[in-house]
Amino acid sequence: MEEAVFFEATQAEPLDGHGHSRAERRDLQAQRILEAAKTCFVRSGFQGTSMHQICAEAGMSPGALYRYFPSKESLIEAICEANRKEDAEKFAAMENSPCVVDGIVNCAMDHLRFTHDNGNAPIFAEIATESLRNDAIRAIGDRCMGEVQQSFRRYLQGALDRGEIDPVVELDALLPMILAIGQGLAISDLPSLGVPFDRIETMLRTTTAAMLRPV
Repeated sequence: MEEAVFFEATQAEPLDGHGHSRAERRDLQAQRILEAAKTCFVRSGFQGTSMHQICAEAGMSPGALYRYFPSKESLIEAICEANRKEDAEKFAAMENSPCVVDGIVNCAMDHLRFTHDNGNAPIFAEIATESLRNDAIRAIGDRCMGEVQQSFRRYLQGALDRGEIDPVVELDALLPMILAIGQGLAISDLPSLGVPFDRIETMLRTTTAAMLRPV
């Protein structure tokens, strides 16, 4: 059965890289589907996109695609999971930073650069919009943002316990503000509007320092 699934899934269009293992080729195929889904979601919106349109964009049969992703919700979940894994590396670097302001600003700027370089702002905006009317998408977003919030809470609580910061408000109010700023920067994609990265970093650093008030 596994061989049959793999055979059908790779008949749509040969993938580059004859030296890849079977697992790597399957990963490449899944990535191609996700890129096709992102293109369709941005072009037509989540509600206006059908699985058949995604199949056409990916150049594969419905039977092949459904073996990878059974629904549009599963595609959104995979897109969010890929972003979560990317962010996990940034959080690890943040937690190793000796300066809490540097840690947060560098993490946010890395995320912004990754979002801009990969053209992810439109799909993030579409996911955020769809989460307002789709319980399944909202649950996916809440789960991913919950992990992000835990990372920031752990980092800020540690700095607070060590007496390194004196925030203007309590942590429960501060965290949603920091996350809202980060999400807004990613979705608005200011670099695409001509705002240089160094100017964004200057403004973000000033705002972060004002909220945290490093001791």
